Amino acid sequence: MLKSRQVEAFRAVILSGSATEAGNFLGVTQPAISRMVADLEYQLGLKLFERRGGKLLPTADGVTLYREVERSFVGLERIEKAAKDILERRGGELRVAALPALATSFLPMVTANFVSARPAVDITLYGMTSPSVLDWVTTGRCDLGIIHERIPHSAITTYELPSMDAVFIASRGHPLLAREVIEPTDLHGQDIVALAAASSARRRFDAVMVTHDCVPRIRTESPLTMIICGMVDAGFGCAIVDPFTASHLPWRNLQVRPFRPSIKFEWSMIVPSFSPVSSLAQDFADEFSGSFSQTLRMLDSCQGTGD
Repeated sequence: MLKSRQVEAFRAVILSGSATEAGNFLGVTQPAISRMVADLEYQLGLKLFERRGGKLLPTADGVTLYREVERSFVGLERIEKAAKDILERRGGELRVAALPALATSFLPMVTANFVSARPAVDITLYGMTSPSVLDWVTTGRCDLGIIHERIPHSAITTYELPSMDAVFIASRGHPLLAREVIEPTDLHGQDIVALAAASSARRRFDAVMVTHDCVPRIRTESPLTMIICGMVDAGFGCAIVDPFTASHLPWRNLQVRPFRPSIKFEWSMIVPSFSPVSSLAQDFADEFSGSFSQTLRMLDSCQGTGD
């Protein structure tokens, strides 16, 4: 039976051209290399080298055998490199799903920074509604998701991201933009673009309106704040949305005002609970959470400036 050390010696001689150099490469003596190569030739019944001018030159049979040996070694080296990348958290695959407001700008920015230090990492990004993100994570189609809710579910582990106070948005020229702070009574009778009724943020908004005996005119709805901001930016009505979507994307006409009393928008990062979180996913989650928190602090400091 062939021994792996004999094959290593054969390969080292091919690559270096001498038994002495091969011995230095493998950390053994020149006679040990010569013996292992001779044993390999005997076992295979092949003449693998010829001596010419102090060099060991491979025969035609030796070259043919080397091609097969190299294929095996390349495969082993790829496995070793993959293991090292995993150990050093530089390689692997990651699938991330998030709301479009994140997936079109902020998430790609975080991802670009993340992969710049990990050139062997492959990341796929998806943009979809929170229920779809939940579905893709619980069914294993995504490793990590960011949603606009905090949804209790046995198939996920939830990491809460910082919540934020909702803001009022309107297109330039809207009469309510003359106010420094928008209150519920200001919205009575106003055309509103609202979140879909099933969302927790919409339920909180409705509760505030009922408490203050206000009845806005809800003209259209959407499950995505990005679409709501687009409608308002185009000049249709006004809305109460999260400050991230309102301020982080490059809207043309949108202006922002604080809204009181506070209506909280909650964000969460979710991973499947039925399998361990990979070190790659954990690193990405940590980096995203840090960048997200920093961005929200910047938005808080800018809120109320009018733009």
